[in-house]
Amino acid sequence: MRAEPLHAFPPASLAAAAGASVRALYLHIPFCHTICPFCAFAVHGSRERLHGPFVASLLREIELAEPVPAPGAVDSIYVGGGTPSTLGAEHVGRILYRVRERFKPAAGAEIAFEVNPEDARPDYLAQLRALGVSRLSLGVQSLDDATLRALGRSHSGLQAVQAYDSARQAGFDNVNVDLMFGAPGVGTEPFRRDVQRVGEWRPAHVSLYGLDIEERTLFGRNPHIRAWSVAHREEQAEQYLWAAEALAGFGYVHYEVSNFCRPGREGRQNLRVWSGSGYLGFGPGAHSCAAGRRWANGRHLTAYQAGLARGERPTVFEERLSQVQLANEALLLALRQRAGLDVAGWEARHGMAFGPQRTRTCDEMVQRGLAARDGSRLRLTPRGLLVADEITARLMATDAGTAETRS
Repeated sequence: MRAEPLHAFPPASLAAAAGASVRALYLHIPFCHTICPFCAFAVHGSRERLHGPFVASLLREIELAEPVPAPGAVDSIYVGGGTPSTLGAEHVGRILYRVRERFKPAAGAEIAFEVNPEDARPDYLAQLRALGVSRLSLGVQSLDDATLRALGRSHSGLQAVQAYDSARQAGFDNVNVDLMFGAPGVGTEPFRRDVQRVGEWRPAHVSLYGLDIEERTLFGRNPHIRAWSVAHREEQAEQYLWAAEALAGFGYVHYEVSNFCRPGREGRQNLRVWSGSGYLGFGPGAHSCAAGRRWANGRHLTAYQAGLARGERPTVFEERLSQVQLANEALLLALRQRAGLDVAGWEARHGMAFGPQRTRTCDEMVQRGLAARDGSRLRLTPRGLLVADEITARLMATDAGTAETRS
């Protein structure tokens, strides 16, 4: 579909309708102490002199934001990156003050904040808690020093352990721990030990990420690492399946492809975005979606700041989603979740028949042990979640007319 002209935001009436659907905000902090060789996000080396000007630009973007949700509509605020914990508490305070002033989030809104282990000092965590941060996401990745070196991380396993201890001592009971599997040149045992140890900590939430080799990263430009990743895909799949079973043994609910939680401790940002709620993103490379429209900011920090200094929104891409795109996105988001896809509800909501071709595909997935049916609901099994993107691609309709519209 053709993108709309840059900076072509919806008219006031549509903006008001869009505001009513927005329940989540994302704030992208692009700075990192060191840039991981596998990272493809919009990131920039961290220098303290850059922080103040960036925060000023971010506050300006928040002021220019449209649509503005109704007071109390936003109940999830996620500060990610990059590494948000590169910012001092005074900068974090300025950002959260402006967010509260502009969007008037609901009382009890979840404010999640990503922290790298090397930044998790007790005094800093106490300051975050005083600013209203209610959920921490610790970028642990591994507790094994050799694995951390292979991933290009700048913290040690001991620092990761100390970070979790400090978070709990600071009063955070809602803590997510990120773990990564598939580090180049590292076998399965260190990852299994990581899962076992983290499971024994009993954090509220655990996220598991397989190493994904992106072309524009240092790893992606290394032919040896690319070859190693391809040769060990089956091993990585088995690591994921083993970890899912191990975490279930610790009482975790596998509620989305990469995410596991203690009962009732799902990440609110995850739930809002995957349920189809609108969200607004701020910062370089951030994406937004509301009222059938999607837009994205440019990734380059200097260009982001220069445009905002001229009073221009940093949007570089916009489109209005078609009926088929909306149906496909709903299908994709549902199949990533443990609850799965309510086929009858999907048909009624999008005016589209699931049809015999999709039904045959689902039959095949069930026979292969990749999916299960429960009445009108289709769920992917843990092995199916490994190939969720492939399954979703086979079930998606296209604008060219493969969708079967209900009469």
